[in-house]
Amino acid sequence: MAEMDPVAEFPQPPGAARWAEVMARFAARLGAQGRRVVLVTSGGTKVPLEARPVRFLDNFSSGRRGATSAEVFLAAGYGVLFLYRARSAFPYAHRFPPQTWLSALRPSGPALSGLLSLEAEENALPGFAAALRCYQEAAAAGTFLAVEFTTLADYLHLLQAAAQALNPLGPSAMFYLAAAVSDFYVPVSEMPEHKIQSSGGPLQGKVQLEDILHHLEKEEIDPVANTEEQLCLVLIPASTVKTG
Repeated sequence: MAEMDPVAEFPQPPGAARWAEVMARFAARLGAQGRRVVLVTSGGTKVPLEARPVRFLDNFSSGRRGATSAEVFLAAGYGVLFLYRARSAFPYAHRFPPQTWLSALRPSGPALSGLLSLEAEENALPGFAAALRCYQEAAAAGTFLAVEFTTLADYLHLLQAAAQALNPLGPSAMFYLAAAVSDFYVPVSEMPEHKIQSSGGPLQGKVQLEDILHHLEKEEIDPVANTEEQLCLVLIPASTVKTG
């Protein structure tokens, strides 16, 4: 089988170049501070089956492991570049789904000067104040940067840009690849423009995961393992990661 490049297979997604610059500045600033930086990938990728997509292959992942691991790294003093699937679990916020705080929060009075005051019983949102404080401290210190992806193309282009941003940091950079990456995708050259008709027979994936892993090795990104469970055990002792 001829060697292929999954990143080159897909056109660069809109905004990828801008995010590449943002990630490069983030890594350079923290590197100048002598801080270790970790790239945490989280959540599942989405693969369109048509050029004008109606159907997708979607790798489901809640992203809780990646979000929780990002919190552990921040607490350990790392800068965290969090590459995550849009609407998957987010550090600190994932413990408090909307149905929890919608019933717990209430306005404490009329809004004054454009400020909204809210209050809640402490036992209604246990740990909320501490999580909010940790997130705001990381944001104020500039040690946390979140970058969204949705499709496999987004993920591969942004992962490559993140690797290039962290490359100058040498041994002070770490890759923690906890995303659930698609096993298959339809090459752009073979992708139908419109909705695939069911009368055309069964769908077939075109590219195996090994091709994507080969690309990571070529870019000198060490995937460490090819499953989410193995990644967690290799990089952080299981006793230090709480996903419940």
